[in-house]
Amino acid sequence: MADRLPRLCIFGDSHYACLKQAEVQGLVDVSGVDLEYWGHVGGRFRYLEYRDGAVRPLDDFTARRFAKFNAKGRMDLPAADFDTIHVTGARVYVWRLFHQILSGLTKGSFLSSGLVRRILTDGLRGQAGYQLSVGLASSGTARVVLSPIAYYTADPDRFADVVTPEMAALIPDKVPEFWDILRGIAEKDGITLLPQPDETVSAGLFTDAGYAVANHVEKRDYEHHNASYGALILARAVQIARQA
Repeated sequence: MADRLPRLCIFGDSHYACLKQAEVQGLVDVSGVDLEYWGHVGGRFRYLEYRDGAVRPLDDFTARRFAKFNAKGRMDLPAADFDTIHVTGARVYVWRLFHQILSGLTKGSFLSSGLVRRILTDGLRGQAGYQLSVGLASSGTARVVLSPIAYYTADPDRFADVVTPEMAALIPDKVPEFWDILRGIAEKDGITLLPQPDETVSAGLFTDAGYAVANHVEKRDYEHHNASYGALILARAVQIARQA
């Protein structure tokens, strides 16, 4: 139907929760799209596969867990049911790759530009959540957009020795290059990869504490983020979907 709304699915692990919170709190105008969520905690991603045009659970228990958090009770995720699928988190990490390369670059010249590209390529394509994204994109029916898991929340006490001064000096030039390489890799796989929003980044390789979950220090949760962060990610997903 020509008059139907663009169909957008937010597909992810526990990191998609902050997008849902942003919607519930009214932080994002989601009008103009038919929005669904399909996801569960990251541990369940080990029991997913892409097959026959859809992301499918490997067992009934996993299917029921994903269906529980979907408004339509979907047991699987068919790409053809949507115009845009925004893969959120989905156990796709970039921080560790960036940190590994930055550390190596400070230790000498053995890391050539070709080797850096290979590390990023293998590191991205080797992650299960990315492989699911590639599967969805291969269907040719939905636009697939990927927002990897955000950097760890900044904490000078906890991460004081994680990034050396030598590594920090490389960040302004190198990290944008890393994102560009990842975008190019994803584009070849039919995926639009979106870097972490610049305004959320602190010290080049961390997420500003203003986007942390409540009581993150007490909970020792430096990985998940709040509705304010989710609003930024959801807003750009909705914007892309409206253009579908």
